[in-house]
Amino acid sequence: MLHIRTATLHDLPLISSIQAACYAAEFIEDDIAFASKLQQAAPTCWLACVDQQVVAYLICLPVSPATFPQLNATEFCLTPDANMLYLHDLAVHPDYRTSGAGRQLVQHAKVQARQMGFNTLSLIAVQDSSSYWQKHGFEVIDPASLNLQHKVASFGQDGCLMQHVLDD
Repeated sequence: MLHIRTATLHDLPLISSIQAACYAAEFIEDDIAFASKLQQAAPTCWLACVDQQVVAYLICLPVSPATFPQLNATEFCLTPDANMLYLHDLAVHPDYRTSGAGRQLVQHAKVQARQMGFNTLSLIAVQDSSSYWQKHGFEVIDPASLNLQHKVASFGQDGCLMQHVLDD
């Protein structure tokens, strides 16, 4: 049975292991970058577990456009003017891609965003994952509309800014 729990710093080795199984080398973030995000935004960082085994994670950050992190940024600080939930990284171990873990984590993020008073979720899709995110209601937006060209570029040539506005 799949369940979701909050991630902690103690989970960093598990997160790193799943990340390594899912991403090309240029998208691997250092442990210090993940630690910064977990320390600042632990309530919005989750793990999906099957029988106590961590099979997926979703790192989300309350942000404003000015505070979007770049890839592998080693310092992240929460800001009082956050107005959206940024889905920084979703990774599902390849052995569990059909488990529904990714879908459940995204749904969990939508519920949590609403509870936090946000009506917008955003992300930067990489590795040709835009179609996956479109299935979850995300739409491609122009990075210039939020003055995010430089930050989106840090995710590589195929980095794609996407947004989902929650229904009322």
